[in-house]
Amino acid sequence: MVPIKTYKNGQVIDIRTGELYDSIVEICNEHRLTNRALAFAFILYNYKNPQIYKILDDEDYWRALNGTSGRYLTVFYISQPDSYFGQDLAESDGKEQRGLHGLMTYEQLVPLLKPYFQLDEKIDLPAVLFFQEHNGLLTDYFLLGLDENKLEESFWELQQYIQTAVDNLEMIKKENHQNSHEIFTQLKLGVEGQRTKRKIFKATQSFPLQLFAGWITGKV
Repeated sequence: MVPIKTYKNGQVIDIRTGELYDSIVEICNEHRLTNRALAFAFILYNYKNPQIYKILDDEDYWRALNGTSGRYLTVFYISQPDSYFGQDLAESDGKEQRGLHGLMTYEQLVPLLKPYFQLDEKIDLPAVLFFQEHNGLLTDYFLLGLDENKLEESFWELQQYIQTAVDNLEMIKKENHQNSHEIFTQLKLGVEGQRTKRKIFKATQSFPLQLFAGWITGKV
């Protein structure tokens, strides 16, 4: 979880020129080459999703997500609009050490992402955009909607998806770490499977228990 700086060489990055995109790709490429990540994700949200703001602004929640993403998944997120891509708090050698990156606002970011990911569909927020980088290009991707609205439930939902992604990436053998497409395929299967389980579980939990018991006993 590493903030990207909005300033480069003392100048504000102009997202319209693709400079921010180049910075993102540069970080992704570096993390892959130095075995700090096998895949990547954006947390997308706006002012209508205050629970996500609170999660990323809370030190305890933030540290938990940082620890969960670990060395397998680099997660970018959109910071408060008055934030800048600041110094890493755990910085010791002049280089960032985390896997979460702060990015401007959603409204500024999406127009930048759409041409590179061909995001023509409407994006319902909040969401996580999982993606892959290969040879300086952003390649495979998929969007995952976040369903919870309450702060605590929203945190556990987000952490669970990140943990599932990491669990699947951990199973990739070291000799296959350069096979970016297969890595992403395994990540996608795991995370989408976890979302299906969550939806089934929620549907089961909301099912009228007394009615179900009546069916079993034949008293309905």
